[in-house]
Order: sequence, then C-alpha cells, then structure tokens
Amino acid sequence: MSETLFLPLYALALESQSEHPIMVDEGAVDLTRRLNESLAGSDSRIARRLVQGRLPGMLLASMALRVRRYDAYVRAFLEREPAGVVVNLGCGLDDRRRRVDNGAVRWYDLDLPEVIALRRRFLPETQRFRFIASSVLNLAWLAELPREPGSRFLFVAEGLFMYLPPEGVRTLVTTLHARYPGAELVAEIAHSKIVRTSQSRLGRTKFQRQFGVSGDIVYQFGLEDSREMERWAPGLTFLDHWTYFDEDEPKLGWMRWFAWLPLVRWAQWTVRYRLGTIPEPQQA
Repeated sequence: MSETLFLPLYALALESQSEHPIMVDEGAVDLTRRLNESLAGSDSRIARRLVQGRLPGMLLASMALRVRRYDAYVRAFLEREPAGVVVNLGCGLDDRRRRVDNGAVRWYDLDLPEVIALRRRFLPETQRFRFIASSVLNLAWLAELPREPGSRFLFVAEGLFMYLPPEGVRTLVTTLHARYPGAELVAEIAHSKIVRTSQSRLGRTKFQRQFGVSGDIVYQFGLEDSREMERWAPGLTFLDHWTYFDEDEPKLGWMRWFAWLPLVRWAQWTVRYRLGTIPEPQQA
C-alpha cells in the first residue's frame, strides 16, 4: 500500500483543526482519530509523522485548497447534471461523496484492492455509493459503470496522474474519450520539468525528506501545458484550468511571492476537459 495514501486525509484533518482553516471536514478529523491507533505502531516514517501531526503548514494549505476546488468542480457538474455519475479515480480515503451528495448522484470510488479493503472498514458502501477494487490502468473496471443511454459522467483524478506511466495515462484518457462522449475529466497535472526533477537523485532525496516517504516514490507523467492532451485525439477539448495560486491564499506562505514564475505557478495544476461531443439525436 502506498505510503502517500494517508497524506491527503491527514492534511485535510489537520487543516480543519488549524487556526482560520481553509476548509473544515469533521468527517476527516474523525476518520484520522480512528486510524491513529493502527498507524501509531507502523514501521512507516510517514505514518508516525501523520499521527503526530507533523506536516508542513504549506502542505496542509495546498491540499485543503485542492480539496475545496475539486469539491467545487463536482458541485458545478451536479448542478448541470443532478443525476450524473461521478467516478473518483484513485480515491484513497477521500470522502468527497459525503460533502457533495445531492441525493441523486451515482458515485463510484475506484482504487487498488488493498485500498478499497481498508476503505470498506471505515466508509460505507450503498446503492448509490459504490466501490471498485482495481488498478485504474486495468480498463476492465469500466464494465462496472452504468450503461444507461443519456447518463452523464464526470471522471475525477486528483493527485493521481503524475504517479502513472505516461502511456497508461494516455490510454486511459483516450479510452474514456471514446466510450463516454460528452463526459468531463478533471485531473491534476505535474509539469514535465517537475517530473524530470523528481526522477533525479536530488529530487528523490528532497521528496523523501519533506514527507518521510520512500525514495522510490517519484512522478512519472507530466505535461508541458494545459492543452497538450487536445493533441491526443480529435474532439478531446480543453475547457479550463486552475492553479493553487489562483486563490491568493496567505497560508501558501513564501511561495505566493514566486507565483509569477511560470515553473512555480505551473509546477502542479488542474485541467478540465470535455471528452468528445454528445451525438446529435437522429431525426425521424
């Protein structure tokens, strides 16, 4: 199980309990308290740091900003498509479904079998909120999604793509594009230069020291700009993007003063895409 699995959850819980929090999620706070007992005796350095609440304030702020923004993406989609289908790729222990539920959405949380097994211990599965235990790259999981004509889909990939091989990301996106015309994709992206840096010896050491994780955890996939995926297939359409610095959040600290630098502002950001177009109904 990845050492980074618990990072977003604990960052949100710690930020929720901070002074002037960016957002508050009492569910995340409660879940971390339930997890602390099992993580306290872990051999993982990062697990022990999480239990002790030892995470950099800038990391808490950036992850809370990301969660808040992705919640907003989902709410906006559900305003347009109240009975839509949301697929949360690489869900980890995120419980966004609880925060954004409109009473009609059909929700699918997908992650590796060992992550879903842990998720089942703490988070409920219902008729509308379903789990899929699979690698996101094993596209057989698509068979578990509803196939009713007219269903509208939103695929969410928060903090996922950068850890996947480039050919895997491209195959996933183009397959979703071909099978779900009119769907939307919201995905976090790392810049190609940041990916290359993370793969260097210095980059691995920095990542390990900052988070207390294994040096084997590195980024694999990145883009040069937000529109790059448009070249992957006709009709794959860029809609908009978001960076952490769009919020001008004081808790981002000294990094705010360097936001004018392209490689700082665009080190990691989020893109929203339309996957193809909805076919026009045939006239009788």
